[in-house]
Amino acid sequence: MKKVVIFLLVVFSLFVGVSSVSAGRGCCSHHGGQSYCSNGRWVCRDGTYSPSCTCGGGYSSNSRGSTTAKTTTVRQVYGCMDNGAINYNANANASDGTCRYEKKETIKETIYYDTKIEGNNTIGNKKVLQSGKNGEKQVVVKKIVDEGGSEISRETISETILIEPVNEIVKYDIKTTKKLVINSNEEENSSSTPLIVTIIFLIINVIYGNKNKETKLIINEIKKVDSRIKYILYILYFIFVIPVFVDIVLVILDFIKRRKACF
Repeated sequence: MKKVVIFLLVVFSLFVGVSSVSAGRGCCSHHGGQSYCSNGRWVCRDGTYSPSCTCGGGYSSNSRGSTTAKTTTVRQVYGCMDNGAINYNANANASDGTCRYEKKETIKETIYYDTKIEGNNTIGNKKVLQSGKNGEKQVVVKKIVDEGGSEISRETISETILIEPVNEIVKYDIKTTKKLVINSNEEENSSSTPLIVTIIFLIINVIYGNKNKETKLIINEIKKVDSRIKYILYILYFIFVIPVFVDIVLVILDFIKRRKACF
């Protein structure tokens, strides 16, 4: 009888031990095993919750009531860990360098003056009726910077004008403009006069030389050249101008000489 009781106790203890081991192995057995405890449930290695095992304290239990020792695995959550940052993550336990900070800055900027024209005229002698003066304003900006202090973005919050700008007022004198136009026309006419006179003298030389080929004119001597150099000499004859005036003097002298011979 005593041996029977001992045998039954051994069998019972073995059965309980096997059940406990099986229960512990049953948690996440088809999901890669246990990873960590979350909200009283075991989270498997593939990210899913165990369908039957709960956990709490230092042990976990399955739906059969068996318990097994829990292994703790700390999951890393990356994020900003600085509570002074605008993107602070209270759940983060590993810094990823993404903290962002908000800073306000007050700066002064120049307000440039505009130029206003009195009247409709925009050319001529410019007269400044009122001198221009730049103004100044105070600007408050909000900047977002990273952990290294580099600016990511900025936004203007407010602007306050400290000094109002004074616009420049100008006027153009149309009478002076007319004088300028007349003077410019006179200058153009005076500069074109020598060219016109040269062309007239050239025409006289050519006509007189054709009628009186024996006259010792420079242009008549150029006509006697048979090579292509003749055309170059014609060009030089006109460009240098002096030969044209020399010929016109010879034309006048020859003309006077012929008139005297007739009388």
